[in-house]
Amino acid sequence: MTVEELFAKSIITNIRHDIQEAGGQEIYLIGDIDVDTGKIMDYTLLARGNLKMVPAIISDLKPGQVIVHNHPSSDLTPSAADIRIASRMGNQGIGFIIIDNDLNNAYVVVEPKIPHREVQLDIDEIIEFFEPGGSLSQFLNDYEYREQQLEVVREVINSFNNHEFTLIEAGTGTGKSFAYLVPALFWAKKNEKTVVVSTNTINLQEQLIYKDLVLLKKALSFDFKAVMVKGRSNYICKRKIKHLEQELNNYFDDDPEKQVQFYKVLDWLEESKSGSKSELNFVVDNEIWNEIASETDLCLRTNCPFFDTCYFMKARKEVFSADILIVNHHLLLSDIMLKSEYSERDGGILPRYSNLIIDEAHNFDEIASRHLGRPFYYKLLHKYLNKVYYPKNRLSLIPRIRNRFSATNLKNKKEVLKIIDTEIVPQVKRVEEQSHEYFQKLNEFVNQDGEGVIRLTQDIIEGEAYSKIVDSGDTLLGNLNNLGIYLNNLYEEFMTLNSSDISNFEELIIELEAYINRCQHFAKSLEFNIKAEEENYVFWIEKDYNLNVKQENAPLKVSNIIDKILWETMDNVILTSATLTVNDNFNYFKTILGINKCSQLKIESPFNYSEQATLIISDDIPPANSKKYLPVATDILKEMLLLLRGSTLVLFTSYSMLNYCTKKIEPVLKDDGIVILPQGRYPRKYILETFKANSNQVIFGTMSFWEGVDIKGDDLRYLVMMKLPFPVPTEPVSAARMEQLKEEGKNPFTNFSLPNAVIRFKQGFGRLIRSSKDTGKIICLDSRIKTKSYGRVFLNSIPSGCPVKVMDKTVLLQELHNSKDK
Repeated sequence: MTVEELFAKSIITNIRHDIQEAGGQEIYLIGDIDVDTGKIMDYTLLARGNLKMVPAIISDLKPGQVIVHNHPSSDLTPSAADIRIASRMGNQGIGFIIIDNDLNNAYVVVEPKIPHREVQLDIDEIIEFFEPGGSLSQFLNDYEYREQQLEVVREVINSFNNHEFTLIEAGTGTGKSFAYLVPALFWAKKNEKTVVVSTNTINLQEQLIYKDLVLLKKALSFDFKAVMVKGRSNYICKRKIKHLEQELNNYFDDDPEKQVQFYKVLDWLEESKSGSKSELNFVVDNEIWNEIASETDLCLRTNCPFFDTCYFMKARKEVFSADILIVNHHLLLSDIMLKSEYSERDGGILPRYSNLIIDEAHNFDEIASRHLGRPFYYKLLHKYLNKVYYPKNRLSLIPRIRNRFSATNLKNKKEVLKIIDTEIVPQVKRVEEQSHEYFQKLNEFVNQDGEGVIRLTQDIIEGEAYSKIVDSGDTLLGNLNNLGIYLNNLYEEFMTLNSSDISNFEELIIELEAYINRCQHFAKSLEFNIKAEEENYVFWIEKDYNLNVKQENAPLKVSNIIDKILWETMDNVILTSATLTVNDNFNYFKTILGINKCSQLKIESPFNYSEQATLIISDDIPPANSKKYLPVATDILKEMLLLLRGSTLVLFTSYSMLNYCTKKIEPVLKDDGIVILPQGRYPRKYILETFKANSNQVIFGTMSFWEGVDIKGDDLRYLVMMKLPFPVPTEPVSAARMEQLKEEGKNPFTNFSLPNAVIRFKQGFGRLIRSSKDTGKIICLDSRIKTKSYGRVFLNSIPSGCPVKVMDKTVLLQELHNSKDK
């Protein structure tokens, strides 16, 4: 193509001027292609004479843009650096053009993807799909026309068309999944854009991909591609498998069961199409899976001999060609963190996207808080050290490098072996010893408290006991930094080899680079946790259920962080859930996620709560925050369960309360043929399947059972809430956030504890009525909902029309007896 065909005449002169201003040296600019003419009509100068600056600057380009670069020599042949940049950006629809200094000639390395003119969604066209007699009614067996669903559809369409942020609270049974999927698919198809849908639970992910989208493929008049995205670690790495096969006699040799598992994996791989963990029909030990799973920093990419058949790369191709992607909140946050940490946009997991739907959005803040922390775990450090150097593990990196170098006659062989034997190996042992001592001190420190969790307040940080932690941590930090230096010394020795020798060691070099970076990551995380001085973070030390001590932290507010790394990059975002409002408004949710300007829609459930459910409140029970409460409440619960004989879900606010009630009640119920399924004793999936399959079953669940439980029909007829689900005031993040609010002159209870509890309460309440045919009763054994002024906020949150009855124990039991007989 000629220069005149590529560039508008008005800017050719300007580009020549910019080249002259740069002294005729190399420049990089980004051009914007006009939709109508297909020519570059405008541009922005990126860099002058500095190739290294370019990758950092081109991180936010969009399809329809093109990188333009001059060659002062007038030889327009692409250099290796040009090819690297052009290849990476070309995968994102971004072109690459080389010009001479006078703009007489141009060479198109990668054709840009000409942007499409945006096509607005037609409300009538999409609404017709949902109307009686429409396509949805013809393919959906249990189709019901719902005006509430159409209200959500209209709001979603407006969000796409107007590039808005939209908050939608849609009560259970609204049909919100179809209400956002259908407009999203129309938008993706008409505008050739990828729409990302993020959920919190696996159940909803699987429902969307295996049920809802399968039906929509039949019902819609156009085809589309939907993909459920999994993280890299869900896929087997063929290169790792090959190494393990070669060394199997020396690996897992002390554990025959693990060797048997590995052989089962090999047999399974002969049949597997995806190489994904989800396809496994048998249990694989985590240690084995970690050894064979794909890892980002150990990936050889195009240099891998298995690149063409790589399971992850195949899945990645599917992801990058999809119209709609189904992800979970953790993966979504991992993606945006990777893209914010690296200048290159392909550093993330997902392709570029600007249209996002977040379902189950009520807990996005909590998940973001956990994800944005920088923890430090002994278990992960110990695993890392074993991968670097472990004498009994011939697959660990340093023994493999030593064996390979020992078999060569390379000039720096002596120096390499010296670095390994006198620097790296002794240093790994020092780090191991010091890390053991450090975590032992952390363990003793936590045990002083007796609660298993210590929040690092300023008083504690400045105390004598914590100073010993700091001293030990500083020693470990120094040893980690030294290990990084020694590993880097080994890397530098590799770099002195000639190109052919470097090529022979390429796999080991890439792994060494990865382990250097990981060492630096551990050092930074340790330093961050030792100092515990970042003002916007809360730090704590805790002992988990397996008695492993770990250092944790989380941002006090995620709003500013999320705004910068996610909201600012989106054209439109739809956040939806059955529980986003508190006291009939979205203010709390908007505040915690930093969303200022947005449209809002609150839709009631279409279920007839006036006939399907009743909320019963016990009024002759001690206050739930008093010492007398638990024995009395446990006694009432026992009598209720003996009467109801199953079909009951009991929700607790802590494991300690759950375990107390289980211990007191289980023997009595067992004698009467009633089975308790307590969370913690059994896996969640087992509990739900057993409950549905058998009679006389009662579920005892804590916080994770307050949401994501979907049991329809007579299997679940009674829901018991032991306490209003207020956040634990001593929990580190909650305590720190409440203190911060107090310092800001705000009331911590009304601005944090209460709204959190109301959203959780609404989630719990929603476990009972899951279809238009369900009926049942919700029993609240927390009298504060009636005796405290804030109780009205909870009562205002239940579905309209739901009857509320207040009664003493005797009347309560009679009420349940009567309902059971119906």
